[in-house]
Amino acid sequence: MALFAHRRGVSVTTVGAIVGIVIFLMLTLAVPVRTYIAQRKEFSQLQQSNAELIQQTREYRSRLAQQSDPAYIENEARARLQYVMPGDKAVVIVDPAGQARQAEQAAERQRAATPWYENLMDAVSTPPKG
Repeated sequence: MALFAHRRGVSVTTVGAIVGIVIFLMLTLAVPVRTYIAQRKEFSQLQQSNAELIQQTREYRSRLAQQSDPAYIENEARARLQYVMPGDKAVVIVDPAGQARQAEQAAERQRAATPWYENLMDAVSTPPKG
């Protein structure tokens, strides 16, 4: 480096001072630049979160307007609560396969609640159906 400095007519102390100033500036600016980048990232995340919240607010307002509609309330009462209008006849259909399905689901829940080794012993000790 000293050889280069003498050829160009620049002293070694000048080159050292310039290198020192550059290193000082890099160290001085590193923390603010890192903070700036972190804040930009946080800002973009907050913008995305804000957009999602605005969309959710729109959905809730739409749902609120829908639930204020008498036709929607009537349809929900008919579907969920099985209400009928005066003059209508209510018809209840009993599905025998539904009871078998419910029994099968209850047996599956019971099987899921028991430990695996008991299920294994039941499978080995019980003969197959059919």
